[in-house]
Amino acid sequence: MRPHLFGTLALSGLVSCSSGRVVQDTPSTGMELDDSDRVYDTSHLMQVEIVIDPDDWDRLRNETRTLADTLAAETCGEEPFESPFEWYAASVTVDGELFDRVEVRKKGFLGSMNEDKPSLKIDLGEFDDTATLHGVRRLTLNNAVSDPSLLRQCLAYAAFADAGVPASRCSMASVRVNGEDKGVFVNIEPIKEPFLLRHFGDDSGNLYEGTLSDFRDGWTGTFEEKTNEDVADSSDIDAVVQALAADDEDLLDAVDAVVDLDAFLTFWAMEVLTLHVDGYAWNTNNFYLYADPADGRFHFIPWGVDAAFYVSEPGQGAPPETVYAFGGLAHRLYAHPEGRQRYLERLDALLAGSWDEQAHAARIDQLRETIQPALDASEAEVVDDAIGVLEVLLAERRGVVMREREGGAQDWELGEKQTFCMQSYGALSASFETTWGSVNEQDAFSYGESSIDVVYDEQAWPTLEGAAVAGPIDDGLAVLYLPVWTSDTEAWLAYAAFPEEQAVPGEIELDLGTATGALYYYNAELGDEWQLATYLMGTLTLDEAGPDHGDVLVGTVEGELMSW
Repeated sequence: MRPHLFGTLALSGLVSCSSGRVVQDTPSTGMELDDSDRVYDTSHLMQVEIVIDPDDWDRLRNETRTLADTLAAETCGEEPFESPFEWYAASVTVDGELFDRVEVRKKGFLGSMNEDKPSLKIDLGEFDDTATLHGVRRLTLNNAVSDPSLLRQCLAYAAFADAGVPASRCSMASVRVNGEDKGVFVNIEPIKEPFLLRHFGDDSGNLYEGTLSDFRDGWTGTFEEKTNEDVADSSDIDAVVQALAADDEDLLDAVDAVVDLDAFLTFWAMEVLTLHVDGYAWNTNNFYLYADPADGRFHFIPWGVDAAFYVSEPGQGAPPETVYAFGGLAHRLYAHPEGRQRYLERLDALLAGSWDEQAHAARIDQLRETIQPALDASEAEVVDDAIGVLEVLLAERRGVVMREREGGAQDWELGEKQTFCMQSYGALSASFETTWGSVNEQDAFSYGESSIDVVYDEQAWPTLEGAAVAGPIDDGLAVLYLPVWTSDTEAWLAYAAFPEEQAVPGEIELDLGTATGALYYYNAELGDEWQLATYLMGTLTLDEAGPDHGDVLVGTVEGELMSW
């Protein structure tokens, strides 16, 4: 049986991988309300108007980073990930208050990259250090493109804060750029000195951002110093690595000497309760560390929670509902009998204490009411459907966790997180000839011509002579398929996806950004699905090309085969 090439394969994931409380409430942290709370009032939709040179805006929104220049870079894992974003001068009006000269830049790592609705950072005080909005100098506006409900971030940060974890305040904002409505954003309190002063009373300690970072050899280089950068002393990170190497008898005392263990247990359990699958314990990602000057011990601070309240598919490889332990600290503690017991006791205590379904529901109601005026009919329908799913999840989360707890402590069988850096396994070189539009009308295995040479694990394959189809599919995306049968039941496919507008003579960089490449494998004995073999990073060169149906398409593909 011949495999079906189209549909899901074309988009197979390659084309771009504050407490949030009601401001009138008494903060669960016990901190006094101050004027800055007005910036994070969940009952108010902040109105943000940005005026920026149109050319600067185009440059800003098109700045990006890709898997190729992060996880496939030669320096991957050795140092913090370099930011590709520049600051641009602009004027900003917030709720009618004009800040006539500020700086704006794009933000994000990989999953939140977006050209039409970029996440933004605004520094109101770059040119006038007295310029603040109710005492707040910096605004962080997240696009929430991975969250159709728009509410996950505020709800997750609020849940962390309820449990006593230092967490950002959060509210909603409507953003316009040069008069164009960019939609609803999430206004997140940045982890800066004012945040540290609010929660720790002292901002002089070492602050690190963890992005695919952990306390293991080969993983500490990506911790990025956010304070005391001139000192460049990461011995406190190394001390955690050393503590985790202690014998079981000394482990808990060794860890508690460098990490506030009690605080970490709460942070860890809250990542699990909020299903924060892109955080530390699950993905060694999206967290801050702060060494409290009072005792020098690290505290974990949640960040990047737009993937919170994520529901994984059941089946092989799915995590337990009661523990995540990919992160080295969580993994080592959960493997320790007393560490596991203390973690599970903390999980139970949080369910019996700060986890409050009525509070979740009330926040949802208020946030929904806040953003409703900024949504058109079609947007409101999508948001309401997503909120409905979120409401059910939050209402059922306690029961899901408690049912698994009744079965006793779950074993963690998934090990520690494996390397996040991509490695080269070989190279691919191909030539092809076909016509534009053939992808939608022709049998991919019997139309056009291609010749593919592969070197894999230093072994050269025999040249593969196959077919070629290409053309637009949807949403401005075009694909090129170079399929070839190698037996009656086995096939290979070189694949490239790129913006339809680039179907003109020239070179297209396949960097797993706006243009992507891959090598797929098919075996009829394994089922009627293509399996991703490796990613392809290199260049698609179109020697002849045209945008009209039937135009001749001739070119080559050259690149490295990259994978984990």
